[in-house]
Amino acid sequence: MDESVKKISESIFSREARDHLVRAGTEILLALDSMIPESKFPPEARRHYLAAKREFLLMIKSVIDANLQVIDNIQKRERSIKKIDVQ
Repeated sequence: MDESVKKISESIFSREARDHLVRAGTEILLALDSMIPESKFPPEARRHYLAAKREFLLMIKSVIDANLQVIDNIQKRERSIKKIDVQ
């Protein structure tokens, strides 16, 4: 995730709010998928639905990528710290 996008996201939504948004969006997609098979959507509605689903999945991917970056940074710091025993 671009650093500027991450900063904007963090300034708008708390981590808890972002987690809730992702969960809520996931539930909406799952509900739509189970209620109405894509084959039953009118063509225009299907195009919009697939575009929205794609954008939602890209948002989740961005959140996951940002969290993986945080973990990677923590692991890099931990690897750079070495305990030296003095005798």
